[in-house]
Amino acid sequence: MALPPMNVVGNTTLGMPRRKKMMMHMTFYWGKDALILFKGWPGTSTSMYALAVVFVFFLALLVEWLAHCNLKMSKSDDVSSGLAQTLVYTLRVGLGFMVMLALMSFNVGVFLAAVSGHALGFFFFRVVVKTSNHNSDAISNAC
Repeated sequence: MALPPMNVVGNTTLGMPRRKKMMMHMTFYWGKDALILFKGWPGTSTSMYALAVVFVFFLALLVEWLAHCNLKMSKSDDVSSGLAQTLVYTLRVGLGFMVMLALMSFNVGVFLAAVSGHALGFFFFRVVVKTSNHNSDAISNAC
């Protein structure tokens, strides 16, 4: 059984319901109506948007912590240490890509959360912890 022919006028098909398309921003914008990482998330809720921004912040902080752990583990030369370094590096790169994909929402709040998460993580794990462990060559329990 063949489908009946459709009447096409311009870019629309007559007789067919139109799907609502979500607009993707291509420039930075302020606002809570964003699409971050997953379809429909955070939606139009202000509290879900705040949760998404906090999630991106901690994701960026986690990337910096994993970078710190990988640097701490690089002092060992055995095979198991190499596998652990590879696992930590893989997690760090994957989570870094997730932060990058979140930034592709072009939302200023998400951008500020990612940059501040990376900055705070760098400051804490590379400056403060490095200064406190300056005289210690042992692998710390922070990782």
